[in-house]
Amino acid sequence: MTDSRVRLTRSADGIATVTIDHLSKRNAVAPTMWDALASHFREISADPDVRSVVLTGEGNFFCSGSDVGEIIAADDIPAGLARLKRANRMMLAIHTCEKPVIAAVTGPAAGVGFSLALACDFIIASQDARFGGGFTRVGLMPDGGAIYFLSRLLGESRAKALAYTGRFIDADEALALGLVLEVQPAALMAERIAAFAAELARGPTAAIALAKRMFRGANAPSLEQFLEQEELAQVCVKETADFAEGLAAFRERRKAEFIGR
Repeated sequence: MTDSRVRLTRSADGIATVTIDHLSKRNAVAPTMWDALASHFREISADPDVRSVVLTGEGNFFCSGSDVGEIIAADDIPAGLARLKRANRMMLAIHTCEKPVIAAVTGPAAGVGFSLALACDFIIASQDARFGGGFTRVGLMPDGGAIYFLSRLLGESRAKALAYTGRFIDADEALALGLVLEVQPAALMAERIAAFAAELARGPTAAIALAKRMFRGANAPSLEQFLEQEELAQVCVKETADFAEGLAAFRERRKAEFIGR
């Protein structure tokens, strides 16, 4: 599956770069972009000439989440589950990629964009980066595996605080919490990302791939099992009055007033 808003390039030294380019929507990802990301990462994973990967966004945005204009609809539960499964194929392709993956984050990584960054092995952020799900602000629970990743990176209490409040954090706080590996000035991002990707590409690719599998197996349940539970929970949340209010507030650019039902 291809989509011109998702680009895959390769360098002679074994580095693949996947770029989200949907600047009119702050690099929000639409369903065909989910498919393209999944396809590119499966291709990269199987390509012996690729030895490390960079996932980034065009311009001053990483990814502002899902393109709400293309995905919000009055679905029944089976249709909602089918859509979430489609999005989760993207998450699994990134998380299970056999090559080390660096998220190069400038600007916001919001909603599922936050999950995309968390699915990578490493996050290197510019000083203007911001991170947050924001799901509960529109009456949803976090998805894209965000709870899975956050609970492992932060511990349960801190992960719950971010998940329940929908709060956004800046790059320095993300570094202090351990969500990001490094924070760099914007002017130095390209140089640092290139250097780290090259360092990883010079490593023992097969050994790194097996180490990645061991890291995935070190925690239970697997991401696949977790996402199955998440799909059903999220599609049920979309039946609530609070989600209807959250969606209306988002479209009207106002603060949601939830009633708890």
